Amino acid sequence: MEQPELMPLQPPTPLPRPGITGRALGALFFVLALLVSGFGLYNAAHAAGVVGVHGTLAVERCWVDQGGRNSRGTTVCGGTFRSDDGRVVNDRASVRAAGKPGGKVSVQQAGDGYVRVGFGVASRWAGLFFLGWLVAAFGVAFAATGMFPRDRVQVAMVQRAVSGTRVRAVRRWLALGGLAGAAVCVLPTLPAQLLG
Repeated sequence: MEQPELMPLQPPTPLPRPGITGRALGALFFVLALLVSGFGLYNAAHAAGVVGVHGTLAVERCWVDQGGRNSRGTTVCGGTFRSDDGRVVNDRASVRAAGKPGGKVSVQQAGDGYVRVGFGVASRWAGLFFLGWLVAAFGVAFAATGMFPRDRVQVAMVQRAVSGTRVRAVRRWLALGGLAGAAVCVLPTLPAQLLG
């Protein structure tokens, strides 16, 4: 009976050494998490009508904005915005919303732009806020260990290196809170989004 030829074993991938680049990667994830959460919270507050100037956009025309090559596009409607108190009028306003010429869309002025108002819209923006928590959860291990991974295997190793520590508990709570918050915010709005 012939023995199968044995392949030489690959040496195990070592853990990366701690350093400033690993901590910088962790900091980058925290900054990204703050941006994602801040953007979601900013737009959720406007869509809920908590901040900004409320008014109505009288739709004059709509078009599909192609975000990228593989994107199916987003409907944008433009027209005249008039605040409820009549003080603000903008005849070059536009908002990401499905509408028909001659129709009206309830919006909130957010800086130079406009955000559609409503529970479903505010809820989806709040879901983005919680998505930022997931980004932070991923970066915690790099910030705590200072390890900068060179490939996917090392990423998994760094994430596993914090098991049994307080860092793992922080990651876990951030991830569970982010997933639960996003689910609570986005799941109730899915049927309406799928139907139209």
